[in-house]
Amino acid sequence: MFKKTLIAATLAAMSTSAMAVNVNGTTDASGIVLTLDSSTYTYGNEALTNGQTKNDFTEVQLNTVVLTLGAAYSVGDVIKVNITGAEFKADETYALSTSNAAIIDVGFLSATANQLVFRVTAAAAATAGETLTLAAASKIKLDSTAVGSKVTISATAETSTGITIDVTGATDSKVVGTVVQQHSFKVLATNVLDEKIDVSDERKVLTAASDTATVTYTLDTPTFSATDFSVVNAGEMSFTVNGSFTGYETGVTGSTNVGTVVIDAVDATVAADLQSGKAALVATAASDTMAIVYTPDLSLTTRVVLNTSAYTVDVLLDDGAKTTEYNGISLGSFVLNGASNVFAYVPVNYDGAVTTQFEIGNKGVLDGEITLTAFDTAGNDYSAILPFNAVAGKLTKISDQDISTAFSLTAGTKLNLTITVNSPDADITMAGYSNRGTTGRMAINAE
Repeated sequence: MFKKTLIAATLAAMSTSAMAVNVNGTTDASGIVLTLDSSTYTYGNEALTNGQTKNDFTEVQLNTVVLTLGAAYSVGDVIKVNITGAEFKADETYALSTSNAAIIDVGFLSATANQLVFRVTAAAAATAGETLTLAAASKIKLDSTAVGSKVTISATAETSTGITIDVTGATDSKVVGTVVQQHSFKVLATNVLDEKIDVSDERKVLTAASDTATVTYTLDTPTFSATDFSVVNAGEMSFTVNGSFTGYETGVTGSTNVGTVVIDAVDATVAADLQSGKAALVATAASDTMAIVYTPDLSLTTRVVLNTSAYTVDVLLDDGAKTTEYNGISLGSFVLNGASNVFAYVPVNYDGAVTTQFEIGNKGVLDGEITLTAFDTAGNDYSAILPFNAVAGKLTKISDQDISTAFSLTAGTKLNLTITVNSPDADITMAGYSNRGTTGRMAINAE
């Protein structure tokens, strides 16, 4: 028993010096190339998602996998090819072809979802440096079609008695497949919608003549592309911009407003509800930029009040057979250049036990619409426009009852309250206070 243990330990120690599979393609002292050689395939997420490439063992496949041996093999030794991130079809028959059958040959033993097992059926003395090849077109099924998902192949070997040979540590595996997003759309951080609606000019124009969001398009063609979603051709791509199109109404039946949203030099077709605009785009190259330009009507007779709004873009690719959508890409937003203050602790609707009031001073010449937004300690959100304005040249009061009525409060609550006035910021001052019963006034400070 003691001698057998020594022999096994000696064999195991010797096997560790026969390094076999090294994905970096380095050589050992004898000059033998030690590689697990397989060019990485990339698979298009879009085609996998829309069904153009079927992920059911019928279409997705591995590239050629080549194992270069680093040890002396004997008849009966076992070689295992393992896969993670995907599955083999367990009822298929697989083959490892050899570079020289006179030196080494192997036969297929079995397959499971994650492992192929082969046995050496013929071997000469000098098997080190010989290659075994799992041919391209071996069908697999990916565990995940999400962008970034990877497929890894590894190889192990052992004697017929179960002793590990061709030990290589961390170099016996390689990523051989990755799921990529074939069509990418991003908005440049330096080119988002960020102009303000000018309250000093009746809220009918931006503070600049126009504003532009720039969308970049990048094509990453998968290496496994026999049935992947192809490069975009003319008429196959359309953009739908979502958000308020009030003030950008060119083309809407009955509208006299000539404000526009132009998408990659194409006028957007504005929906009747003025909540979106769509444009079909021409063919794009492997990389492209598409400008979405908002230009309000500058005519004094036909321009209208612009709405504050956040904007997104949806992209649709449609080649006539399959479609792919990219939804909710943020373009930025338009806000007012009016005055706004946040009051962090505002007790409201406590039936006279605590009474809250705000005062807005407007020294300008433009009345300002007053908008209230808030959230309470329970996480409830509130928003309302008051039925009166911050009148130009006057002090306007917002009472506890005004806030309670605006938010339909049925019980006392504490609010984080934002007051926004659609008048130039320089013209507006705000102050708040509360009384507790008959005690003195306590100021509510803005953040």
